[in-house]
Amino acid sequence: MSQPEFIALLIAAVGPMMALSHLLGLPTSLALFAAGAAAAFIPGLPPLKVDPQLVLGLFLPPVIYAATVRISFHLLRFTLVPGVLLGALLTIATIGVAAVAVGYLLPGLPPVSAVLIATLVSVFDTRLFHEAKGRPYVPRSIADVLKAREIMSRIVVLSAFALAIQALPKGLPDVPAVLGAFAYDIVGGAAAGAVIGRGVVWLRERADPAPVEIAISVSIPFLGAVVAQELGLSVAVVIMTAALVVSAVRIDRETGAPRSTSEARLTAMAFWEQASLMLSAALFFLAGWSMPEAMGALGDWPFLQVAASAAALLATVLAVQYAVGFATTLIPPVNAVLRGRKDEFGTTRAAAAGVMTWASTRSIVGLVLALSLPATLPDGRPFAERDLILVMTALTIVGSIVLQGLTLRPAVRGAALGEEEEEEREQKIAEKTMIEAHPVGDAEGSTPVNGFDAERLVLLRLREEDRIGDEVLRRMLRETDLRSRASEKSALPGAGPPNP
Repeated sequence: MSQPEFIALLIAAVGPMMALSHLLGLPTSLALFAAGAAAAFIPGLPPLKVDPQLVLGLFLPPVIYAATVRISFHLLRFTLVPGVLLGALLTIATIGVAAVAVGYLLPGLPPVSAVLIATLVSVFDTRLFHEAKGRPYVPRSIADVLKAREIMSRIVVLSAFALAIQALPKGLPDVPAVLGAFAYDIVGGAAAGAVIGRGVVWLRERADPAPVEIAISVSIPFLGAVVAQELGLSVAVVIMTAALVVSAVRIDRETGAPRSTSEARLTAMAFWEQASLMLSAALFFLAGWSMPEAMGALGDWPFLQVAASAAALLATVLAVQYAVGFATTLIPPVNAVLRGRKDEFGTTRAAAAGVMTWASTRSIVGLVLALSLPATLPDGRPFAERDLILVMTALTIVGSIVLQGLTLRPAVRGAALGEEEEEEREQKIAEKTMIEAHPVGDAEGSTPVNGFDAERLVLLRLREEDRIGDEVLRRMLRETDLRSRASEKSALPGAGPPNP
């Protein structure tokens, strides 16, 4: 079998493997990782080398963009302290504590390599939490805090990873240099991302038909990655800022008029969900595929010691996460929703901290970064610890997925923190307000010119007042786009795409 044939077979097998994992009740990412590891032992398959720069430049940008474009900046605004600020502090604290733990668990490991391992296992996401439909079982404020922390963990980890890679040949930088680099990443990255986001929105307003608009949106993460690399900025900050700008200005805040067609918005939402799913699936398979070779190159490091160290490292990371999670229960808005439920033993706060810890599984981004590690150092010497870092990172992430993924749903339901009616109440508020908004038009023309724009405008205002969350906002905007698209005279999907 040739390498192109094997890659084609891999693409064809991703969908069936995900369906099989769903039927078996297994986390999709775990099933794909296992399939990749098993495929590495099949005789006759061609070698499939993972190009570090290809992984970092082609896979990571769209994964970051797809996760960010689904949220609104209001989520960050309403969770500024418990989500944004504590999220950054949580990630920094996790890297520091985990680096000390790695140095103790693997004596003799260079400090920079210990920091790299700690950095890669400190990034987390809430993918499994949403796959387990955990949102109805916790208050929205907790789910929003988790999403904000997920964003901050990616920003901090990607910046720390870049600093650690630069430090490989010369050692760890001093504190002022680290702080200066972080400041440059955040300020410069936010400015560059804002320019890219506004420029793309301006261009999409003038593009037609919908497939062309989607093609323009695809350019955002890759353009952001190129700009970030050329200017020495954080890839995460540039791409996330661009995504947030696109999300914030795609509908006029004064009139409710959209800046792109309904067809383009509907197609873009489906496209980015599918792209994120397929890219994540491919990355987990590639990580599993790389594991046997990496384990064979561990050299003097016994596998049992490495596996035990990964388990201890995961326990350390979860302990830090729980401590910060418990502190979060004392801060608005989380404390407000827990105050009325607190019993004399404080078990409600403990349960909330446990849910926030268990819902934060180690992220695919850590595997992407581990796969992107160079085989040689800038001075030409081989990077001796690369395989150890990859194995430690992969084992910790897979252990997190197995342990937390298989028990997350019963754990969240057992905590009994939320009310399933909360999201239903938000949707009823949105529906009622949309119906009331339909009378439009006045003498001065200061109100929206059609009912669909009026609906979008009131939905945005409900979100600005925090009366509905991002999930209800996205769902109701999609419903409005569907009805708007159906009302058009020509409602064929794509409406005249360019022929190949």
